[in-house]
Amino acid sequence: MPWQSTPYVLLLFLSALVTSLWAGYAIATVPAERRDYTVAAFVVLCLSVTVWAATYAIQVASTTLEAKLLAYRLLHVGGGATPFAWLAFALAYTGRDDWLTPPVVATLATIPAALLALLVTNPYSLVLIDARLVSTGSLARLETTLGPAYHLHLAVSYVAVVAGASLIVSHALRSGGLIRRQAVLLIGGALIPLALNVFEILSLPPFGTAAVNLTPVSLSLSTACFGVAVFRYRLFDLTPIASRVVLAEMDDGVVVLDADGTIVDVNPAAETVVGDREAAVGAPISTRLPEYDRLETAADDAVLVTREGPGGERFLRLSRSPLERGGETYGRVVLIGDVTTIEEQRRALEERNERLDAFAGIVSHDLRNPLSVISGYAELASETGEREHFERIHDTVDRMNEFLEDLLRLSRRGETVTEFEPVPLRTLLESVEADVADDDLAVAVEDAVADAVVLADRARLRQVLDNLLRNARDHASGPVTVTVGGLPDGFFLADDGPGIPEDERESVFDAGFTTRESGTGFGLTIVRDVVEAHGWSIEATESEDGGARFEITGVEFAESGERDEAPEAAPEPS
Repeated sequence: MPWQSTPYVLLLFLSALVTSLWAGYAIATVPAERRDYTVAAFVVLCLSVTVWAATYAIQVASTTLEAKLLAYRLLHVGGGATPFAWLAFALAYTGRDDWLTPPVVATLATIPAALLALLVTNPYSLVLIDARLVSTGSLARLETTLGPAYHLHLAVSYVAVVAGASLIVSHALRSGGLIRRQAVLLIGGALIPLALNVFEILSLPPFGTAAVNLTPVSLSLSTACFGVAVFRYRLFDLTPIASRVVLAEMDDGVVVLDADGTIVDVNPAAETVVGDREAAVGAPISTRLPEYDRLETAADDAVLVTREGPGGERFLRLSRSPLERGGETYGRVVLIGDVTTIEEQRRALEERNERLDAFAGIVSHDLRNPLSVISGYAELASETGEREHFERIHDTVDRMNEFLEDLLRLSRRGETVTEFEPVPLRTLLESVEADVADDDLAVAVEDAVADAVVLADRARLRQVLDNLLRNARDHASGPVTVTVGGLPDGFFLADDGPGIPEDERESVFDAGFTTRESGTGFGLTIVRDVVEAHGWSIEATESEDGGARFEITGVEFAESGERDEAPEAAPEPS
């Protein structure tokens, strides 16, 4: 077959060689497990330009109409696929690879395939109306008159190329710092083919007056720019492969920053914190994550922040690591870990420890009363020598030992109540009243609760009643009467003493709160803790006589059968 010599043939073959080398380099350097849509589209783009440039070189070099027409049809294997491979690369590179669904990919592949089929059959001259040889100087060229189907394909191809270039340029312009080095290459690679087409359409020298179509040459330059940006600056190490292949499935949020603190990429988990990826990429990290600045002064490059989520308050741990290569820092990776469960457990443990620290004070408070009893009866015993005073002392000591054993057992279990049992409320009140043994204190039980049997931990309920009765006695300047009555779902204790100011009714249950100089401030704290441990609630209000009224609600009473089986109260020391 005769050939004609022209520098354009050499230029086209050189372009084909460049793009084929980039395709081979991408396949050789990117492991198979990391070849996502971006790599695949880049390789297809390089190969399609290779086929286009090589077959176009053969067409230019051939001298017969038949040979030129054959090469013309074959070049559309690459030429027809190139615009859509270009668009696919742009979508994948800019993080829109989720758009490349099987139906979309099939459509992009179908368009050039349909053009090839029409080129072979050419029904009704839909693709080619006429093809002939013309001479330009010593060069024989193929000149074609295109049909409507080919013009439609050209229009769709231009839309694909312009759309892809727009995506790449827009994405590159939003990048900063060292990423801008890539941006220059990407923008140049995207605009070179468009600029060449402007020269050809306007017939501007030197490119617009060339004897051949230089589009394959411009596309080879584009793939070279993309290749340098991809592999020289390790684009695939930062975005999009890392986020698509590795980071997308992570539970922790990952934000990739450039050296200037501009967001380059985010994974899906981070979008709940920094916002939608499209809006976050290109924005300064400080505008999307204000707490990031605290990492500058953090001792271990980690800080704890809070966020409101659908399920309530979330605790997030922010940390960062530099991205370095060859001693140069390219950017940073910010990790956002949800440590809500861990932090809640830590705070619960801290609260538990604080409660244990207060344990000694509570024990001291509840032991002071029986110690006062021992002291009083010891004095009486020394004066009178009567046996009943010694018996009272012994009984009180036994109660103290039992109380200490209970507290020790409960502290080890980390609980404040044990097993529930039917407890006759009136009997327990009488026992506590006798134990207080004070002429200034009187207890009146209303008929509504006279026969009430409460399902409770007997020892802990006794502790509640003891503290409430002593609280009423200790805060009164004279005799005081405590009335115990019923509520729809509980009972109340109301006294006729001085009462509690309205602004202090919530504070009286706080540890350490007391209005008496000699008070410890633990009595009502113990009451609240034991009541809540039963699953009940307690509220301080005003009684009808202007004194204090404590309402305990949420109480479960025994059924009639359980009341009949309720054991008699154990004899109390007297």
